[in-house]
Amino acid sequence: METVKRRRWPVVVGGIVAVLVIAIVVVLQILDAQLLKRVREELAVRSQQLGRPIELRDLSTRIFTGGGVRLEGLSVGAASGEELPLATIDRVEVRAKLWPILRSRGKDLQIDAVEIHAPAFNVVRLADGTTNLEHLQEKLAETPGEKPAEPEGETDLSAVRLSLFSLTDGKVRFVDRSAETAREVAINDLDVTIKDLRAGSPLVVDAAAAVLAEKQNFALSMTSTPLPKSLTPTPQTVTLQVQPIDLAPLAPFFPRDAGFIGGAFDADLTAKLGRAVPGGEGPTEVKGVLHALGLKFVGAEGGKALDVTVQTDLSADLLAGSLDLRRLEVDAGPARLTGKGRIANLASENPSVEQLEIVGQNLDPALLAQYYPPLKESLGGQVAGPIGLAITGSGSAAAAAIAFDLDLAKARVTVPEELTKAAGAPMRVSGTLRGSTRGVYGFDAKLDLAGVDLRPGEIVNKAAGERLEVVASGTLQPAASPKEATRIKVSSLKVDLLDMTLAGSASAALQGDATVFELALKSPRVDADRLLLTDEQIAANKPSGAPGTPAAPEVKDPDRFDGLRGAMAFEIDALRLEKMDLSQVVVKMKMVDDAITLDQLRANAYGGSITGDGTKIALGPAKRPFEANLSVKGFQLGDFLARNDPKKKALTGTFNGDVALKGVGYEVENLNESLAGLIRGSLANGAFLGLDVVESVSGPLAKALPGAARALKGDGLTQLGDELPFGLTIENGVAKLKKPIQIDRPQAALTFDGGIQLTGDLNLAGTIALSPDTISWMTAGKAKLKEPLPIPVTITGPAWKPKLGGLDLKPAVTVIAKQAAAGAAERLIGDRLGEKGKVVGDVISGGTDALEKEAAQKRAEAEQRAAEEKAKAEARAREEAAKAKQRAEEEAKRRLRGIFGG
Repeated sequence: METVKRRRWPVVVGGIVAVLVIAIVVVLQILDAQLLKRVREELAVRSQQLGRPIELRDLSTRIFTGGGVRLEGLSVGAASGEELPLATIDRVEVRAKLWPILRSRGKDLQIDAVEIHAPAFNVVRLADGTTNLEHLQEKLAETPGEKPAEPEGETDLSAVRLSLFSLTDGKVRFVDRSAETAREVAINDLDVTIKDLRAGSPLVVDAAAAVLAEKQNFALSMTSTPLPKSLTPTPQTVTLQVQPIDLAPLAPFFPRDAGFIGGAFDADLTAKLGRAVPGGEGPTEVKGVLHALGLKFVGAEGGKALDVTVQTDLSADLLAGSLDLRRLEVDAGPARLTGKGRIANLASENPSVEQLEIVGQNLDPALLAQYYPPLKESLGGQVAGPIGLAITGSGSAAAAAIAFDLDLAKARVTVPEELTKAAGAPMRVSGTLRGSTRGVYGFDAKLDLAGVDLRPGEIVNKAAGERLEVVASGTLQPAASPKEATRIKVSSLKVDLLDMTLAGSASAALQGDATVFELALKSPRVDADRLLLTDEQIAANKPSGAPGTPAAPEVKDPDRFDGLRGAMAFEIDALRLEKMDLSQVVVKMKMVDDAITLDQLRANAYGGSITGDGTKIALGPAKRPFEANLSVKGFQLGDFLARNDPKKKALTGTFNGDVALKGVGYEVENLNESLAGLIRGSLANGAFLGLDVVESVSGPLAKALPGAARALKGDGLTQLGDELPFGLTIENGVAKLKKPIQIDRPQAALTFDGGIQLTGDLNLAGTIALSPDTISWMTAGKAKLKEPLPIPVTITGPAWKPKLGGLDLKPAVTVIAKQAAAGAAERLIGDRLGEKGKVVGDVISGGTDALEKEAAQKRAEAEQRAAEEKAKAEARAREEAAKAKQRAEEEAKRRLRGIFGG
């Protein structure tokens, strides 16, 4: 019995397993049904969005042999007005490793295979000339929903691994319903295989098809460099084999703007790109032939047909500096490029060049546009006329060199908003390339841009015919791998621009989107006022148009400097800038993207020195912020103010102090709105030239006094003393005194508060406290005060032509009159009554205490008026800033285009 019982357990276990299997099968069937239902519901939603039915016949999953799903009978039907479905697929199978997916919670997607069987696509050109694909694109554009945010940096898809993708027995039908008789052609027997899609491994793609034929006549194979994390492939090896195909039947399905009518195509080409592409390894080899014959396009001059032929047999190794150009013949209509020759070990100690010759003939985009009209529109008329190209070389050892020459003199060149060059004006790049050491090339280059007009760029004032020549020599070291950078070192750099010369050196390391550079230049003289365009010149150079023509558009790419990292140093013996003459200018700066920081700024100007270490400038976007930190010593302020117009010399004196400013933009309209900061220091031996404030007050006062009174006679200016400390806070383009300034003169004590606008308009309010001695002198001793007499005033208008206002002389006249009467009474009665005469005088004048009280009251009233005038000045400044805001925004769009172009 025990033996029988022991033998029952396999039956029991088998039964349990069978029950579990049956249960799993049942669960899977239920799961498949639920998944199919859910997928169909989702497809119904997509059908509504696309305006065409999307159907799925069946769906099944499996887990016993790994995760997998199988779709059968998938179709995307016809939209309203269409006859044929857009696509049908007989079967799609996906097999994946289920356990790694579950274990990693979807972060490790190991897919064994994706197989698509017998897909069929229908491309239909309808009676109105549109295609069903265009209708689909329109529907997709109308689909509601937020667009996904653009990812920052490279998308990481390294978790995805696909061993095999295959599409077999595919078909693409092209049906033309636009003609009277419907026409149909097809690409049959379409097979596509993709192997090993994963980061770090090369991708292999094979495609074959029967294009307008019964048998396969098209084959393409591609192997990529090791894939990055984004899984974006870079071709490393490409093989293309195409038997002659007449493309005319496919012409109706080409993009309409191409205007393609017909032509034939065949190819037998193999390219191993090697180190010629990022991440590639080994030499580059290209061999084969490609023909595109009898290409006809709508609008071709005289119905001309374009023949394009490429025949090549070459091998090259950029790192070693080797090229074996056995054959190079490229023909495109009248244009022709031919080459032959051999280069061995150019980047080494033993180079040789044998009969190298690469020559271009009839390289004229305008001629090619006669055959292919869309070329004219794509070039935008930027280049027209023959381009000369020649590369030659011979020699061995130290004499081996390659000469290159690109001559655009006969061509017309136009780069919108950058430059223009007329046909016949000089524009040329020439030089030589030679070996230096292993992996490094030496070069000499000359760039002649005398025929170029740079004024359309609205920065440099260089017209056609004026000198611009760049001569450089140095070394070039190509990157040996993607992890390394291509390095350029210019040991000698000379730039002749107009009548100025700059010389120095430069270097750069280029890797991906990043560029790290250094630049050092010296010049005996730079006239920036001559070099840079003014607003008036920009307006004069613009083509005439109707009134109200909009300003130039804002810079389109605010991120154009991203990836730039570098250091620049300039030494200029004499610099003319904004009508300022500076000498011994030294600038050392760093650049990170569009942000420039001045590590060192030294210059001499107007008898003093300027330092600006720590100043920061942003080159983009259009409204460029800046932060200036300047220290000034021995600066002759009067000469500075008179640099543009001697009549505007409002102040003299020696300024010593610090300037810390922040703002956006460099035009007055922008600064009126944004400038803020602090100016503090002192003015030694200063004078306000526009007005003698004390004299201007004493004159009206003398006329207002009863009886004879004398006015002070000055020299037409206000002396500010040996040392006048002051501080200005700047907000919204208005400079305000941090605290009232005090000026003590023998005749009076001056106190002022308020501010000045960037336009030079003053808004000052204060008091002129005439001294007792001054009052006594003016009244010939008739009035003797114990305290200074305050008189409120305002100073407005341009600083070089100010206006004195706010005079209220009545209180001062009353005080002086009473004091004069009291003095007279005291003298008259004092002779007879002695001490009682003084008492009578006090009664007449209101008493000494009364006089002092009244004087204090007048000072308080003057201070009140000063505060009111200050408030009015601030209100006027805000109003001016508001009015300038609109002008500032428009001006910024036009003027602030960046000193590096764009």
